[in-house]
Amino acid sequence: MALALVETANALLAPLRAPSDRDWRGAAAEVRAGFQPGDLIVAAPAWADPLLRLHLGDLIPISVAGRLDAARFGRIWEIAQRGAQAPETEGSRVAQASRHGALTLRRYERPASRVSFDFVAGWSDATVLRVTPGGEVSWCSHLPDRFECPGLPAQSVKAELLEIDTSPHLALATQPAGQATTVIEFAHVPLGRELAVGAGLHNVWLRKAGKGTVKLRVLIQGRPWGQIEAGSLSGWTLRRFDTSALAGQSPSVRFEITVDDPNARTLGFAAEARS
Repeated sequence: MALALVETANALLAPLRAPSDRDWRGAAAEVRAGFQPGDLIVAAPAWADPLLRLHLGDLIPISVAGRLDAARFGRIWEIAQRGAQAPETEGSRVAQASRHGALTLRRYERPASRVSFDFVAGWSDATVLRVTPGGEVSWCSHLPDRFECPGLPAQSVKAELLEIDTSPHLALATQPAGQATTVIEFAHVPLGRELAVGAGLHNVWLRKAGKGTVKLRVLIQGRPWGQIEAGSLSGWTLRRFDTSALAGQSPSVRFEITVDDPNARTLGFAAEARS
C-alpha cells in the first residue's frame, strides 16, 4: 500500500518538477549572450540532450557533438536539472551560475588540452593496408572521401559520424576483416604528453546481431603502447596513453585492428595527440 502511494505521488509530482519551455528559453538566451567560439554546451542528465539541441543545436556543430571527449574545451556551459552534473564538468571551476525555473545554468572553466594532432580530421595522412596471418599485404586505395580496401565494397576506412553507445561519435569507421589485420598508420605525428584513444562498436542493431570482440592495438614507432577491446556491451571506451617521454617528437603511430568474428562488426575509433 505504501509503495503504491509513493508511486502515485511521484507520478503526480514529476510533471511539476519538469522544466518548462520557458525555462529552456531563458537558459538558452543566457548561453547565447555569453557564448564564445570553442565553448562546449552539455545537458545534465544526458537524456536531456535532445531538448538542449532543440534550443541550442546551432551552437553544437558535428565536430563538437561527435567529440572524442571534453578535454580540449576550456569553457563548458551546463544546463542541468534535478541536481545532476555532467561528467564533462567534473573537476572544473564554476565561473557563472543562474537559475531558470527548474533548470540550473552553470559555466565552468578549466585549463584546456592543446591538441597537436587529430587523427580523424587528419585521416587522409594515413596509410591503410590489410595483412593476412601469413604476412601477405594488400594496400587500400586512397579515394577522395575514404580508403577502399580489397574485398567487399563496404570494407573501407573513412571518417564518419557513428552511433556508439547511443551517442554520436565522429570517428574512423572500418569493418574488421575475418583473418586479416587492418593497419592504419600515420608516419609523422607531433606528440605531446598523452595520446587519447576512444573506440566502440557502431549501430545498436549490429551490436545485437554480432558477438565478436574487436581489438585495437596502438603502436608508436613500432612499439606496443596499449590496447582497447570493443564488444557489444563495452560502449565507448576511452584510454589515455602517456607519451610524455616522446613529447616534441614526431614518430609513427600505428593502429592494428583484429576481430575473432567479423559478423555485424563495425568499429569506430578516434584519437588525439595532445598536451
